[in-house]
Amino acid sequence: MRSTANRRLVGALQVGTATVEGVVLSTIVLQVALELDLAAPLIGLILALGAASSLILAVPLGDLADRLGLSRAAALFAGIAAVAVAGYAITDSAAGFAVAAIAFGIAQSTSAAARQALAVDGAAAADRLTIRATMNLLLNAGIGLGTVLGAVLAASGLGPTTRIAYGVGAVIMVLTAAGALALRRPVRPVRRSGWVGTLIALRDRRFAAATGFAAAIQLTMPVLSVILPIWVLQQTAAPIWLSGVALGLNTLLVIIGQRPYAARVRTHRATVRTALIAAGGLGVAGALLAVSGAVRSPLAVVVLILAGIVALTVGEVCGGIATWRVALDHVPDGAEGRYQAAFSMSTSAARIVGPAVALPLVIMLGPAGWLILTAVMAAACLGIAALAQAPITRSATPRGAVRS
Repeated sequence: MRSTANRRLVGALQVGTATVEGVVLSTIVLQVALELDLAAPLIGLILALGAASSLILAVPLGDLADRLGLSRAAALFAGIAAVAVAGYAITDSAAGFAVAAIAFGIAQSTSAAARQALAVDGAAAADRLTIRATMNLLLNAGIGLGTVLGAVLAASGLGPTTRIAYGVGAVIMVLTAAGALALRRPVRPVRRSGWVGTLIALRDRRFAAATGFAAAIQLTMPVLSVILPIWVLQQTAAPIWLSGVALGLNTLLVIIGQRPYAARVRTHRATVRTALIAAGGLGVAGALLAVSGAVRSPLAVVVLILAGIVALTVGEVCGGIATWRVALDHVPDGAEGRYQAAFSMSTSAARIVGPAVALPLVIMLGPAGWLILTAVMAAACLGIAALAQAPITRSATPRGAVRS
C-alpha cells in the first residue's frame, strides 16, 4: 500500500515538474531573444552548454543520488531547479541566462533520474517497464500542458507575464522538493569506492551499449522541437503552424499508446519484436518526411508530414520501450540512481547532437538528410534488438554497493 501511494505522489511530482519544463522550453528562447536581444546562435550555444553539463555530470551526480538516498536527491535537485527558474524570471544579462540555463539543465536531468528510480523502487521486475512507461506518459502530459501554457504566454506578448509564470514555476519546484522529502525512507548506504564505483554503470557493457543506442533513438525529440519547425518553414509549402500540430499529435499518441503497449512487452521475444517495429516506423517516417520537401501542394505536404509523425511516434514509443527493458530491467541492487542517471546521458546527448549535427544534415542535404538521419535511428533500434537476444552477464551486485 505504501509503495502504491509513493508512486502516486512521484507521478504527481512528475506532472508538476514536466509542466514547468514545458513552459520553459516553449518560451525561454523567445523571451531572451526579445528581452535581452541575444542572437540565436548565442542562445543555442548557451542551451547546448546546459545539456552538455548535464551529460558530463550525469554519472557523478547519480552516484551522489545513491549516497544521499533517492528522495533526498530528488528534493535537492528540485530545489536547484527552483533557483534556476527563478533566475530566468529575474535575469537581465547573457551571463545570468547562462548560469540559469546550465543549473536548470543539470537539475532537471538529475531530479528526473531520481524520480524514475523512486518510481520503480521496490517494484517487481515484471512491473518496472509498465511503471517507466507511465512515468514517461506523465512526462509527456506535463510537457504538453506546459507547451500549451507557453503558447498562451507567447500570444500575450511574453515580457513581464512570462517572468511571473517563471516565478510560479519556481514555487512549483519548491513544492516538488517538499513532496520528494515526504517519500524519504531510511537511507541505504553505499560504501565509498571512488570513480570505480561511480562509473560502474558505464562499465556495464550491455547497459553502456543500450544507452548509446538510446541517444540515437531519442533524436526524435530534436526532430520534433528543432528540425521539423525549420524544415516546414524553409523547405516545404506547408503552413507554419504545422510543426506545432505535429508536436501535439506526437504527444497525444505517446500518451494514448505507450503505457498499454509497454504492458505487453514482458519477454525477450516481445522486446526484439518491439525494437524491429520501431526500426520500421523510423524508416517509414524518414521516407515520408523526405518526400514532403518535393511536394508543392500544401494539403499534400500536411498529410505527408502528419503521416510521417505518426510513423516517427511508433518508432519513438516502441524504441523507448525496448531500450528501457534492455538497459534497465536488471539494474544491480544499490545502484538504481547511478544507472538511471547514466541512462539520462542519452537524453542530454540527443539534445546536443540534434541541433548541432542532425539539423545541418537535414537542411543541407534535404530529403537525403532525412533518410540518413532516420537510417541511423533505425540502426540503433536494430542494435537494441540484438542486445535483447544477447545473454545477460552483469554481476548481480556491483562493486561498492550494499544489498538492502
